[in-house]
Amino acid sequence: MLKKFIGISFLAAIGMAQAAQAADLAVVEETVIVAPAFSWTGFYAGVHAGYGWADLDTFYSEDLGVGGKPDGFFGGGQVGYNHQFSNHVVLGIEADAAFADLEDDGKQGDSDFAYGTGAKINALGTVRGRAGYAIDRLLPYVTGGFAWANARTGVTVGGDAIPNYSFTDSKVFTGWTVGAGLEYAVTSNITAKVEYLYADLGSKDLDAHPFGANYLVPADLSSLQTVKLGLNYKF
Repeated sequence: MLKKFIGISFLAAIGMAQAAQAADLAVVEETVIVAPAFSWTGFYAGVHAGYGWADLDTFYSEDLGVGGKPDGFFGGGQVGYNHQFSNHVVLGIEADAAFADLEDDGKQGDSDFAYGTGAKINALGTVRGRAGYAIDRLLPYVTGGFAWANARTGVTVGGDAIPNYSFTDSKVFTGWTVGAGLEYAVTSNITAKVEYLYADLGSKDLDAHPFGANYLVPADLSSLQTVKLGLNYKF
């Protein structure tokens, strides 16, 4: 009887030891490393390139039916700052400037006498506010503010019968712009964006008339549209 009791006690002790060991093995804390969420807050600078088209109307372009719709490519750079709030709203400001080659020209007449007109935008830029909503590394946004462009128009007359004369002038047109874009953080510091802008830059009187300053040429840059791709470095 004593031997039977000792055997049962021994088996019970072994069982309790195994249960305690199993319990120790079950309580293993698993450490999970969570990557920090991307933040859009900070200064940035970058480059961009794109395509633009405009309506630059004068009585030259109206008479000839050409020279009033310059289009072409542009490229430049930008700087800005974003601040991301706790509700994922992102507010910022950006300034950009670019060299441009948006051009349109045409001619009428013959070899004895011909006249032509042309329009060109050789620089443009903006200073804009931005408002977006951060979806982690994706930032859709709307934008708007001040815009400018350096535009030139004029007329060239001449041919075999008379010498060639060119009457052109350029002015900096200013106005407003609105648009929208989509930006994505490729890495913690590099972001890429696509952006569309529409601008109305108003009217200027250009000294581009054969009879001088008393016959200034009104030029209306009522529409300038651009689509651009950009890369930014976030500091």
